[in-house]
Amino acid sequence: MAADQGLALLDDLVGEVAFLDRSAFLPASFRPAVNWLRHVPVSPLLTARPTVARQSPGAGTRPRMAVAFAPEHGDHARVWARQHRHQLLAAPAGITERAADKIDSLALLAEAGVAVPDHVLIPATGRRPAAAYWPTGWEQAVLQRRENNLIGRGTVLVPVPGLLAEALDRWEGHELKLSRLVPGPSLTVSACVGADRTVVSAVSHQLVGLPDLTPGWGTHCGNQLLSPSDLPAPLYTRAREATRQVGEVLRRHGFRGVFGLDLLINGEQPLVVEINPRFQTVLSLVQAAEAAVGLLPSLGLHILACLLPALPPVHRSAHPVPPLSQIIVHAPRYGHVGTLPHPGRYRLFEDGTLDGPSPDTTLSGLAADTVLLWPHADPGPVHAGDELVLVQARERLCPLTARPALGPRAHAWTKHIRTLLGDPA
Repeated sequence: MAADQGLALLDDLVGEVAFLDRSAFLPASFRPAVNWLRHVPVSPLLTARPTVARQSPGAGTRPRMAVAFAPEHGDHARVWARQHRHQLLAAPAGITERAADKIDSLALLAEAGVAVPDHVLIPATGRRPAAAYWPTGWEQAVLQRRENNLIGRGTVLVPVPGLLAEALDRWEGHELKLSRLVPGPSLTVSACVGADRTVVSAVSHQLVGLPDLTPGWGTHCGNQLLSPSDLPAPLYTRAREATRQVGEVLRRHGFRGVFGLDLLINGEQPLVVEINPRFQTVLSLVQAAEAAVGLLPSLGLHILACLLPALPPVHRSAHPVPPLSQIIVHAPRYGHVGTLPHPGRYRLFEDGTLDGPSPDTTLSGLAADTVLLWPHADPGPVHAGDELVLVQARERLCPLTARPALGPRAHAWTKHIRTLLGDPA
């Protein structure tokens, strides 16, 4: 949707929108800046910080609304909205829970007619011996709980059949999904479901389990935007079409708003891994790319999708996709974080010194030696795998491979961030 058209609609519909999340990285990428959008530091992964209900300048008596990064994860968003008299713009809990569940979502994916990796369901009780669940011909597998959380701790690699019994014992009492390991790169496609149709946006390469960034094999480590030319011709189109098909199923079940679809590259056929019926970290990059070509950023489309009986006409953009990337630095082990860096632009000099922050938090105009840093933790104890800092850059940070490694510049950034944080140990 053209930005000017979408913003005019939003100006008429909302007085204030409070975006609930631990850091302001996602609303910061909503450009052009508007006076009705503000960030409220509330997170499902952290204790809610004290906030003061206030209206944005010029809000007057128009409706006050709230949008949460992950409204389905706990009751943090609904509690805040109720306490501060904001209308929470989120999909109904029933369809959101079904879509987020790694087992219940399989029926939705089947309804959409999309391909998924070969898998076996393992019951919570009354299990057979572990070997009975490992199909002939599988070399490696991935075991996943139905209630996998936001940071991937419910997904583990089973490298050989002999280790499956140990993995099953670790999650005794949980219904599990065992999937054949697909070695291809992982993709994320961002989209938004309106009352009348699904709008598909950018495709990105999802970075998962990079050893330099996290101790967790299945932990989300960032994304980098892709152009159609970055993938074999059928894959880009097929990944977007699979996302549209899933969005249409979600729409028929009452879902509204943004979602992401994770897929794996398997030859020329993308395989759908999971639905994320919420905002995803990559949407910050997606919004920057949308705004750069004059489109309404996805957060605005989410609001309209939740409020309107039909979306206005949308536009297809054929502009080049900017090489925007981001990585997430996680705690390597249990430790204690002291002072975290302030949000903003930082520059890394050749001698290894770090300069910043500049208060400019826009992704546009970043130089090659400059990044945006967003703290995603609070000072205090951290556990292995906890997110510490989000790093955003205007260049590709990793090659497009199944298990990519950080490029030299990204490796240098990670090293200096860990030094800045005191390398929690």
